Formats: sequence, structure tokens, C-alpha cells
Amino acid sequence: MKISDFIFQFTPTNLSRTDSLCRVRIFLKDKVMHALLTNIDGKYSPASVTNSVEHIRKQLIEKGFISDNTLIIEHYEDRLSGYGSFDSVTFGPGGSPRWESISINKISERFGCNHQELVDKTLENKRLFNELERLHETIRPFTTNTWIEDYAVLSRRYKIMDKAITKSELAEFLADNPIERELAKFFKRDLAFFADMYAFPSEEYIVVPELKIEEGFVDYAIFSGRSRMDVTLIEIKGANFDLMGSTGYHNFSYKTNEALQQVRGRQGTIIRNYQKFREYFHGIREMIETDKHKFETFCGPKGKLLVDPNKDVNIRTVVIAGRSKNDLEESIERHNLERNSSLPLRLESWDSLLNKLSGQRAT
Repeated sequence: MKISDFIFQFTPTNLSRTDSLCRVRIFLKDKVMHALLTNIDGKYSPASVTNSVEHIRKQLIEKGFISDNTLIIEHYEDRLSGYGSFDSVTFGPGGSPRWESISINKISERFGCNHQELVDKTLENKRLFNELERLHETIRPFTTNTWIEDYAVLSRRYKIMDKAITKSELAEFLADNPIERELAKFFKRDLAFFADMYAFPSEEYIVVPELKIEEGFVDYAIFSGRSRMDVTLIEIKGANFDLMGSTGYHNFSYKTNEALQQVRGRQGTIIRNYQKFREYFHGIREMIETDKHKFETFCGPKGKLLVDPNKDVNIRTVVIAGRSKNDLEESIERHNLERNSSLPLRLESWDSLLNKLSGQRAT
């Protein structure tokens, strides 16, 4: 009678650096225990059962699966007989194995099972196959067809991480209530900062500082997205004033309104001349991707954007200005503003932005 059937992970020799796998079936008949050790060819077991049988037996005993008195049968599937081969294995005083061939009929009688149980193919047994795959990936995760990211992408990612502005750094800098010019200088070191917050998919972006829009410049333009390009225009103002006014009427402060008015003006310009700006933004992107530009830019780790120049672009705007005093009140007013904007608009104080930093920057 069979009492267990499982995949066993074993160490072939005391000096081996890599484990192997075999199938173990344990039978009990007339109070005698038998262990059938089935060799598994291919990627799952660099070491054969024959070359490792004494180690497999020892490790099965140590882990409590069998006792010292358990009789060992070595099994190879699909040999010339069609039933595979079976060998009874005995061990001398020093633990050295000796093999004696035995027929499937005798094995069937000894185990108290039918032939079908003995010819059950390991790789055709779904439960055992899944267990083999799981254990194989655990033992040798890098020997299968593992996808390895382009080293240029990895290198650029690490360079960005090395210069990344963290939450604690930004908090310390904001403590002095810097003006707009000081903030621009601070972020010059890490142009990926705003892209990490507003670009999607992550790591697929182009940042253009001071992009010309008609007669003026936007502080940062971020190109990102797939198929339809996302254009995020970011305007930053100083941290030396409050986001909200001090009149008690739930109004934004004068300087905040000034920044919003500037952005609304740009939104109107883009909406009135949409086709012109769609082509303009794609033209800038193509110049950067073909290295035909003469202005400062910063590209994400994954290089060229997977966007279609013939499709519409999504225009978004962000204003970051002032300091927070009442998070709840400001959140309500920001939400009301964003809801009534003709193009998607996000208003942040430097404090609300700071609170949204996550991942590696949140240190």
C-alpha cells in the first residue's frame, strides 16, 4: 500500500553547491516499509539517483521520512522494457550501495500495488510536475530563460537614484521657506523628481526644463504615456508664502492666484491653438529622441516613448506653491479648483507634495 508520493530535494554530495530533485514513493506491506526512488532527467536533477542514492537515503532518514530499516528501490522511467528499470539497493557497513536488478512483477508484489502505480509518469502527473517546477525555480532561479533588463536601463536607473532628492532633504530645505529661484536651483540636481510623481508608466518620460510656450516659459514639461502622449506642464512658486489667504474667506493667497492665473492663460493658449501645440510637443520629443536638440533635457531610464505622433495628446497642468496651514480646508479648496478647470489641473502646496513622496524618496 502506498502511503506517500512526493518530490524530494536532496544534496548530492557533502561538497555540492546545488541541490537536485527526485521522486519518492513510500509503500508499507506486512509492516515492512519500502522507498521507491525515481530518477528525474533533464533540468530538474543534474545529479542522478544512482550517483547519489546513499545521500538521498541518509537525508530521507534525517528528515524523518523513512527509518534505517526501510528497503530502497532505485527506479528509472521508460527504459527498454517499457516499464523502466528497477534495482534493489542494499548498503554495506560503510554505507556503500550495491544494486540488484528486480522485475516489475516482483516490485508490484513486494509493494502490494498494481503495475499502473509503478508506471505513473512523474512529468505527466500535474501535482508532481507543479511541485517540480516550484522547487526548481527555488533552487536555480537564474538558469531558466530569465529576462534580464538592458544594462543601459539599469545603469541610468542607478544614476538617477544616486542623485535623488529624498523626503527628509526636501523637508529640511523647505524649513527655510525658499523663494522660487532657490527652489529651481535645488531641483536642478534631480530633474527626475517631478517625473517620478507625474509620469506614467514610471521610468518612461522626458523632462524639459523651461520649455517655451508662446512668449513665456513653463518651469518643467514632462512628456510621458503610451500611444497618446501625456504632456504635464509644471509651474513652481516659492515656499515663502501661504497657499491660502489670511482673510478667512477660504480664498487662495495673492501669490497662489497669480500662479493659477499664469497657468490658466497657458491652458487657454493651448486650447485655442491645439493642433499647433500637438505638433510642437511631438516635434520637441522627436528632436530629443534623435539627439537633434540644443536645450537641456532629461530622459527616464527606458529611453524613447512608445507614443503615436498622429494621435491626440493629453494636456495636464500642475501648480506647486506656498505652504499649508489647514490641510482639510486646503484640500477642499484645491478639489473645487481642480473640478472646475477646463484642462486637468493639480494644485499642491509644498507640504502636500512632501506628504505624497513615496518609495525610495520617502526617507
